[in-house]
Order: sequence, then structure tokens, then C-alpha cells
Amino acid sequence: MPTVEPDRPQPEDETAPVGLGPDPSVLSLLGLDGDMLRVYRAALRTGATSSGELAALAGIDVDGAERGLARLAADGFLTAFGAVAPRAALRSVVTRRMAELAAREAELRTVDAMVDGLADGLWPSDARLPVSDASLVVGTPEIARLTTHLVMSARREVLVLDTPPYVQLGAGRPGDASTHFSVGADDDVDQALARGVVSRRIVSQEGLDVPGRAEGILELGGAGMSVRVRATLPTKLLVVDRETALLPPSASADATTTALVLRGGLLAHVLVPLFEALWDDAVPIAGPGDDDRHPDGALTAEERELLTMLAAGLKDEAVARQLDVHVATARRRITALLTRLGATSRFQAGVQAARRGWLGDV
Repeated sequence: MPTVEPDRPQPEDETAPVGLGPDPSVLSLLGLDGDMLRVYRAALRTGATSSGELAALAGIDVDGAERGLARLAADGFLTAFGAVAPRAALRSVVTRRMAELAAREAELRTVDAMVDGLADGLWPSDARLPVSDASLVVGTPEIARLTTHLVMSARREVLVLDTPPYVQLGAGRPGDASTHFSVGADDDVDQALARGVVSRRIVSQEGLDVPGRAEGILELGGAGMSVRVRATLPTKLLVVDRETALLPPSASADATTTALVLRGGLLAHVLVPLFEALWDDAVPIAGPGDDDRHPDGALTAEERELLTMLAAGLKDEAVARQLDVHVATARRRITALLTRLGATSRFQAGVQAARRGWLGDV
């Protein structure tokens, strides 16, 4: 009497329809679809191996049965001698799939260790890379070119938070401390003002202390830019037409070598309100429409000389040395000049003088 394999089901009525058997959703994790299950169960029940016979038993077409047989054979469920016992076949497939996953995981770990090098190979780390509404610009020349492009393309408005560090590019005009600044190049803003673009700038006190910086701001104030001063600023910032912004990518980043370009909702909801809040908190210096509170009388030669020194950003001690007087005397003369001009600060006095062409007579 022949023995029956322990895990193989007892023969059934070969004329009964073949179903899917166990939960097909679980077996599908091993790659067994409905046709494969029907073919496999038909082979287990009858020992049949031909595609025509199995197609009839499984209730599928011959092409489907042939595809099922090929995949079952590849996965170890069928051999040339018939169906393999389910327990042995399933264990073999599970073990093989786990080995494949382990090998895949090892491959991915290797790739993970190489991500930085692979990324640089796909796109250089120093290249501009768009990320949704943001892009990173790396390199001082690239930042300067982008700044020029943004300001020169402005149609309505340029907003600037002006604070060090600054960067110099090119020869510039004689006596200039710098030609291009990492945010808001002065020459570009001057041309934008000439086209009728409205420009507002908040300058940090630290920025005014940079040699030659105060003079450049005075010239722009004279050209029509509205200027305010604040003790400190949280960041450098350039906003053009409330559509595009340029700023350092982080507080720790070198603002002269890296910059972030932003467009979209962040401008309207964060950066423009930030500028407006700082603007309201800053001290007005000069701008279009300032009243003419100063007298029309001509300045004396000494007042012109003093005003020029103030416009250049000289401290009280430096002014005293230039005038060859005691520092207290220099301060009294500065106070008297500010009173006569109706200015609340020496910087405002310099802006008013620049707007009216007084400094050109010195």
C-alpha cells in the first residue's frame, strides 16, 4: 500500500472545482497570485503536470496555466516530477525572500554611506539647485550677479535690510570702500531709483560704521531712497517686488559666499511682515517728501567742512582732529549745525545736504 506524504492532502474528487485555498492576501506576499494558487492546488490534488490538464482543473485558460506553471517552477513549487509539498515549498520561498531582503538591505547601507559623493556626482554642491520655491546660490561672484539681476529687474519696489558683512567686487569709483555688496548693490539701486522704483532701506548702526558706507547711503538718500537706521538687524535681506527675496541661508552661514533665493508664500507671510515690523521700529533718516525745515541761508565754509566730515561718518574725535580743536568744541559745533539744519541726527543732516547738492560745493 503506497504511503502518503504527511503534509500532502488526501486525494479529493478530481471533478470538484479548485478554489484558492488559504488566505490569498497572505500568500500574495510570496508572489503567489490567484491563477498560480489554482494551478498549484490542482497539481497537488491530481499530480497533473501538463498546462492543458491543469488549465481545465483550475478553470483558467491555457496561457494563464502556462504562465502559472513557469512562475511556480521558478519559485520551487513545482518540479518536473510534480508539485512540491506545500510546507517545504513555502519554507524555501520564505527563506529565499528573507535572504534577498538582507542582501538588498546591505546594498542600501552601502549606498547610504556614499550618498554625499553620489549627490555631488549628480549635481555639484556649489551649483545653484532649485528646491520648490527656494534655490541656493554659492560663491561671491554668483551672489553679486544675482543681486544685480534682481535689482535691475525690479518693476515697483526694492526693500533692503543692510548690515555687514559686505563684499567688494571690482574696482568701483575712486574712494569707494566697495562697489557691490552681498545684498543690495548701491549702483544698481541708484539706477532702479532713476527708473522710478520705490526703495526703502533699513541700515544697522554697525553698517554705518564701515568706512565709506555712510557716504554711499547718503548718496542714495539724496537720489530718493527712504532710509531708516536701527541699532541691529537680524539678517541681511533683499526683497524685490514682493516676489523674490535674497538672504543668508542660516544664521551661521557666511553671507558673502552663500545666499538663499525664496519665492512664494514665505515672502508674503514672513519676510515682508518682518521688514515692515523692523521699519516701524527704525529711526527715520531721509526720504522723498521730507519737509524743508532747514533755513535757506548759505552754509559757511566751516559748516560745509563739518557737514562733509559728518556725511563721511567721522566720529567726534576724528572731527576734532580735523578741525584742530578740543573734542568738546567739536561736539558743540556739531550740535549747533544740526539745530540750524533742523536735523535730529548727523546722518540725517548729511542726507539733507546730499539731496540739496551742498556737499558738491565743498
